[in-house]
Amino acid sequence: MIKNNKILSQPLVSVIVPTYNGAKRIARTLQSIIEQDYENLEIIVVDDVSTDNTVEVAQKVLEDSGRNFQLIKRSVNGHQSAARNTGFKASRGKYVIFFDHDDLAEKNFVSRLCREIEDRRVDFAFCGFKYYFEHEDRYEPNPAIVQQLRPSPQEYLRAWGRGEIVLGNVWNYIFNRNFIVQHNLRFPEDCYTFEDYEFVIKAFAVSSRVFSMSDNLYIHVIHPAQQTQADSVNRINYKTIEQEVMANWRAARRILKHINDSEIRNYALSHCIAHTLIRQLTFTARAGDREYYDLKVKHVRHKRIREIFWRTVKFIFKEPELFFKALMVMYLPGFYYRLRAKR
Repeated sequence: MIKNNKILSQPLVSVIVPTYNGAKRIARTLQSIIEQDYENLEIIVVDDVSTDNTVEVAQKVLEDSGRNFQLIKRSVNGHQSAARNTGFKASRGKYVIFFDHDDLAEKNFVSRLCREIEDRRVDFAFCGFKYYFEHEDRYEPNPAIVQQLRPSPQEYLRAWGRGEIVLGNVWNYIFNRNFIVQHNLRFPEDCYTFEDYEFVIKAFAVSSRVFSMSDNLYIHVIHPAQQTQADSVNRINYKTIEQEVMANWRAARRILKHINDSEIRNYALSHCIAHTLIRQLTFTARAGDREYYDLKVKHVRHKRIREIFWRTVKFIFKEPELFFKALMVMYLPGFYYRLRAKR
């Protein structure tokens, strides 16, 4: 009876877990959520057409848990963005958390985040996180942790623009459901990488109140089978680079629409867009693909893109290399290709 009263006094929190072929680790992840010290939560697992026994493993763990849950089986594979959107649509909680299917959390992860977002009446709140290197059985704190509480979302974006903090992972956040609905925030379903970065930056752009705490309550697991891998010359993936560019474009557009602060706007235009476009050209040159490189150089000839590239002069003392790369791409694209292709 005491437990029931406690549940009734707590707002419902929906923990959304998208998964694809996660049979090896999803039981451990779900157990971490089940063992949270917060009573009133629902666990929503969205299977994105797994080809292993993920559904069977998840169902057994959830049925034995005593927790409220939904197990949703999508009929078409749509990657993590579509699975998250499906889970959000099915959720009933006042607050929502997007939890990765192979990660873990401290037992007070949900309760601490829920307490802060509820008591402070903010649009969303987030905490620090640490890495768990599975193959080494070793924990390591995130070096880019947000140590300092800032008074407004724009202050966080300024710190992000200055390189003082890293924003972009969605799994250590709790969101007010009404905030997401009001601003029509969705994960881009044509994108399977950088989708959480885009979602978080857009959320900061439209928010009026946020809260952060430095406690490392979320545990991001690093293991060989992860879907997200660092790009390298040895792992060519043009689609990943293209999606990074488009995610930055869409995030920048949301910033320009809702924020008047010149420092943040300059960063969105000059750094995010210019940096990712130059990264795309560099990646293509190192791959030795001159045809694709020349196709992308044509975009740089557009007046609007050249204006953005010239804005990188504002970062000449902080990142002089970015400005000089922009000049070379605009006026000496062939030389830049040869320079990068040799590396």
